[in-house]
Amino acid sequence: MLTPLEKHYNKHKEDERLRHRHGIVEFNVSMKYIHDYLSQFPNKSKVRILDVGAGTGIYTIALKNEGYDVMAVELVQHNIDVMLKKDPSVSVRKGDARDLSFIGDGIYDLTIFFGPLYHLMGDEEKLKALREARRVTKPGGVIMVAYLMNDYSILSYCFAENRMAELRNQGFVDETFHVRSDNDSLYDYVRMDDIERLNREAGLKRLKIFSPEGAADFMRLQLNHMDDVTFKMFIDYQMQRAEAPEVIGAGSHVVDIVIPI
Repeated sequence: MLTPLEKHYNKHKEDERLRHRHGIVEFNVSMKYIHDYLSQFPNKSKVRILDVGAGTGIYTIALKNEGYDVMAVELVQHNIDVMLKKDPSVSVRKGDARDLSFIGDGIYDLTIFFGPLYHLMGDEEKLKALREARRVTKPGGVIMVAYLMNDYSILSYCFAENRMAELRNQGFVDETFHVRSDNDSLYDYVRMDDIERLNREAGLKRLKIFSPEGAADFMRLQLNHMDDVTFKMFIDYQMQRAEAPEVIGAGSHVVDIVIPI
C-alpha cells in the first residue's frame, strides 16, 4: 500500500521541476551556496556529502559529477528508480530522514536536507530529522535545511485563489494566518520564528539563511517570457540578494545553513 507521499511523487514530475525557469533559479542559487561552503576543501574526493530527501538526484548527481563523495537517501522508491536510471553508479539508500540509524555519527562534511521538512508535520517530527542531521554531520560540518514558507502559501493558495474565508472556516488557517497542517497533509509550512525555535531545540546554530528563488515562484509567467539576457540577469540578481530579508520574505521556501552546537 503506497503512502499519500509516495502517491504524490509517483504522479509529480519532480525530475522536471528544476528544469523550468523558476526551478533553474532555485538550483543555481542553491548550488552557489553549496559551492561557497565546499570551496574550502582542496581535495574534492575526500569531502563527504549526504543528500537526504534527494528526490530524483538533481543535487546528488551534479555534486558527484564534480568529484565529491555523495550519498543519497530517499524515501520514495519511484524517485530512486528515476535517479538510478539517470546514473546507475550513484550511491543511494532508501530511508527516512527521521531515522538514519544506518549511518554512523559524525560522518559527513555537508548534510543537505532540501526536502524532508516540507512533509514532516509539527515540531516533534521535524526535530527527529534535525537531530539525525546533527548526529551524522561532522563537528565543524554544515547542514543545509529547506523549509516551506507559510506566507507564500497564504498569498498564493488562500488569497490568490479566493479561498481564505473557506479555509479559515474549515480550520486550515488559524486566526494569525498560519496554515494548520496535520498528518493527512502533504506539506507543512513555517515562519521564521518557527525555524528559530526548531534550531534552538535541535541544538543548531545558524550561519546564514537565504531564499533560493525569491520572487521566482510568483513570477513564473514573467520568467518564461524573459529573453535569455534578462533571465541570466535575474539569476545574478537572486544570487546577490538571496540573503536580503525582503527577498527571503518573497520566497516560497528558504534554506537555513546551520552547524551543530
